[in-house]
Amino acid sequence: MKRLFTIILLLAQTLAAFSQTLSLEECLKSASENSPTSRKSALDTKAAKAMRAEARWEYAPRVSVNAIAYDALNPLVRITLGDVLGSSDAATVLKENLNALAYENGIKPYFETLSRGHVAMATVLQPLFAGGRIINGNRLAGIGLNASSLQEELALREVRDSVEIKYWRIVALQEKEKTLVETMKLVRSLEKDLESAMEAGLVTELAMRELKTKKAQLEAGMFRLSGSLSLLKMDLLDYAGIAFDYLELRSLKLSDSLDMLPPPEEVLSENPGVDDTVESRLLDLQVSAKETEKRMAVGELLPQVAIGASYGYNAIMGPQSGRFNGLVFATVKIPVTDLGKASARVRRYNYDIEKAREDREYLLSRLRLREGMCRLEVETLWREIYAAEEGVRYAELNLEKASVRFKAGQTTVSDILQANMACAEAKEALLSRKAAYKNAVNAYLNCLGETAE
Repeated sequence: MKRLFTIILLLAQTLAAFSQTLSLEECLKSASENSPTSRKSALDTKAAKAMRAEARWEYAPRVSVNAIAYDALNPLVRITLGDVLGSSDAATVLKENLNALAYENGIKPYFETLSRGHVAMATVLQPLFAGGRIINGNRLAGIGLNASSLQEELALREVRDSVEIKYWRIVALQEKEKTLVETMKLVRSLEKDLESAMEAGLVTELAMRELKTKKAQLEAGMFRLSGSLSLLKMDLLDYAGIAFDYLELRSLKLSDSLDMLPPPEEVLSENPGVDDTVESRLLDLQVSAKETEKRMAVGELLPQVAIGASYGYNAIMGPQSGRFNGLVFATVKIPVTDLGKASARVRRYNYDIEKAREDREYLLSRLRLREGMCRLEVETLWREIYAAEEGVRYAELNLEKASVRFKAGQTTVSDILQANMACAEAKEALLSRKAAYKNAVNAYLNCLGETAE
């Protein structure tokens, strides 16, 4: 038995030597860089930057190189003497004489061309006015980039919130595990006392059975808690993008504690700036985007003006006629048949703008309501922490008195076990309130677009 105890002690010391600690800041940093949500939001921002760069190219001239070559089965153009002279009687006689004279001299009495040829040219087209669609398209791309950046910030905040909730839950369970260990020490101490009392005939076997039953329940609870802690640590590390070994989960400890909590007066703001949060700015960008889309739709009703130049090699009449040539041109495009459709689109965007503004006002009011609820939660939980601390002090005092009475033989095993369980439950309730307070403080700061230190 002594040898087994020595082996267990050495094993515990070895595990303690290899135990690792993990702080909240390390989890938050890793989650911000490695969590799937943060990586996806970062890719969305990069895509928005690429879209903005794409929109800027609309200002640049459009340069194109075109080439065409053809070989017709029959010449595309054929002009005969009849096409030139007409179909009068005199023309018919003259045509017959000229045809005979041409055949006698080996000349074709007709003209054929466009049987084969090719053209290659480079064209530059510079838009001068496109109804403001190029400018507004770039503005819309800029709004999209700003919105994507704010969405990334919002996603990172949600990631941090989830990490903190998971982290503090594990911390609370770690403290609960310590409480169970202390309770188990008490039960083992009582077990030794009862064994001595049974040998002296001072207690019955029923008291020992009750104690052993309680001990078995504690062991089962500690086993369940240990397994739950391993699963929760696995969930936290996986969400934060931290590599882990399953064998090391039991020895991993979270270093932060719930001891130092900021009071509400250090957290709550007298003049909360809800109207300047990430959510409100996103709502503003939504309205701006609809207004910009409307201006682009209005641009479809306006003329489009562009100038251009082209230069290349032209041999469309055949290889023997090829030469280089160039030209400049201007184009004006005035929409006529699309006016009704574009006008209806503008009216539709007017409705969308009105809807976006109403959504903004409604969601801002919901944000203010959420801020008020978070403020109330912080203040309420702080009071509950104070009440829970009083409960712990009362339970510890009651346990101390029960222990004294038990040693004096004035109380039973059931009474001291009940007092011990009441003390453990009071400590667990306090830890639960502290963890909830931490999360409530973070939720309140998120309402204001801030981050907990």
